[in-house]
Amino acid sequence: MRVLLPALCFLLFAACTMTSPGPETTEGSPARVSAEFYLVYEAPGGNVVERTVEATSETVFLSSRPDLTERDISWATMQTDRLSGRPAVLIHFTPIGTDKLALLTRQNIGRRLAIVIDGKILSTPLIRAEIRDGRATIEGFKSAAEAQRVADALAGRSKKQGARG
Repeated sequence: MRVLLPALCFLLFAACTMTSPGPETTEGSPARVSAEFYLVYEAPGGNVVERTVEATSETVFLSSRPDLTERDISWATMQTDRLSGRPAVLIHFTPIGTDKLALLTRQNIGRRLAIVIDGKILSTPLIRAEIRDGRATIEGFKSAAEAQRVADALAGRSKKQGARG
């Protein structure tokens, strides 16, 4: 039985591209990285800056300030889809993050949301519907190790011990 809830499917991740989330320390433990979420704009202007998705060289336009950050994430974990066997990252937002995500997705259906890890755009999924339950899933990873690195980054280094697994 799939654990994915209908609300998790509201972000379309099929066309997403993945990049490495960030460096590791010399001891093999992950370095502290940032996790941010930005609305993608159609054109530059105002407080909107041009960025490049490294994996595809696509140019996107993001606001200068993130709409959500790692402070809005309660926990994140890597999981394997039982049907496809592919790795994914399940994100649970804090109560404040849940409210922000619901408002952001309700007001921006049909737009994309950039997921930025350590300054690199990881993916730009399409917002298909309001996400009210504070949960989202990122799919499309090349390996379980890559998904685990992203889950660790999204969970935040100081919250790592609180991540579900």
